[in-house]
Amino acid sequence: MTQPHRFSTFETLCALLIALCAFGTLTLQTSVDLGEGRSLPDALWSQARYFTNLMVLTVGLVFAVTTLRRSTTPGWITALTVWIVLVGAVYHALLAATHHPEGLDITVNLFQHTLIPAGVLLFWWLFAPKHGLTYTHPALWLACPLGYVGYAMARGASDGTYPYFFLNPVKTGGIGVLAYVIGLGAVFYLSGAALVLIARRKG
Repeated sequence: MTQPHRFSTFETLCALLIALCAFGTLTLQTSVDLGEGRSLPDALWSQARYFTNLMVLTVGLVFAVTTLRRSTTPGWITALTVWIVLVGAVYHALLAATHHPEGLDITVNLFQHTLIPAGVLLFWWLFAPKHGLTYTHPALWLACPLGYVGYAMARGASDGTYPYFFLNPVKTGGIGVLAYVIGLGAVFYLSGAALVLIARRKG
């Protein structure tokens, strides 16, 4: 069984900073939503539609636990790194051209899609334990994005609102959605495999 890695004080403080950035970003986004006249339950339910927000929340929770325990395991931290880095990559590749945030949303967007993904990747590269990873792990890590696809599609079928154009069968068509899911699934797997390769070489 893989033993948790014990972090130094400096590494723990870095984990705490990432957790605070994640929770601060979600708090700021909620404040913006409330300022637009939404109720708190409506704002949180709306945010929960998006993979970005769910992953930022996951970053906050995982890094908060990491801070408290001063440890983590290679599988968890590497999986989370893949998920949040691809949040940023997919945004910049597919969504940024048609997304034009204003006001405080600019700050929220910067943290969600650039600073937090970069911070997590840097933390993984410098500090995270990397022993014991195999090329089976990235296949297991697909459970998160694929589970999200099922959740997002179910919500969209229920209320007619889809979080991203590539998951919207009305705009993209069923075959188009399937093609995007398969393509993004491959990207998630290959990205995970790349981190495993790096981990094995560094180890």
